[in-house]
Amino acid sequence: MTSSFEESLVGDVMSTEVLTVAAEETTLMAWELMRQGGYHHVPVVSTDGHCIGVLDAETMAAAWDGGGPDRMRMPVSTVVGHRLMPHVGVSDSIAAAARAMLAAQLDFVAVTDGEDRLVGLITARDLVAAVAGRRHRPTPGHLERPTLYRIEPVLPNRYAEGGAAPR
Repeated sequence: MTSSFEESLVGDVMSTEVLTVAAEETTLMAWELMRQGGYHHVPVVSTDGHCIGVLDAETMAAAWDGGGPDRMRMPVSTVVGHRLMPHVGVSDSIAAAARAMLAAQLDFVAVTDGEDRLVGLITARDLVAAVAGRRHRPTPGHLERPTLYRIEPVLPNRYAEGGAAPR
């Protein structure tokens, strides 16, 4: 980690413990994960680990047209697919991350590796924490092994085997 805020790199302040959802996940499941887990930003990743977008409450609200329950079953890729996704690398300056956020009018930016795979997220909150001197201390090897969680719903066996779910 560098000695001053101005010299800090994205890798010094980014969040590496990030909940992700698959592109085919439903908007309802993503919303529930965000709400129940207290997540403000949930990256949407492809099967090969590439970030195709980031869900936040504003994006979810903008995508909601007031339609019925079927609208909440649409895949999250349809919600984030039309938006330009800014990203920075772990060795970029935090000033570069802040510029990317400002240019995209977002409060987050994805952090990707050399092959454009998601390795973390940097948010406005991370930047404020860095200014306040409260940067997290990454564990050795954190860039090689980011903690990206993918949660999949699991139904009890009786429902998975074709039984009717309770109503």
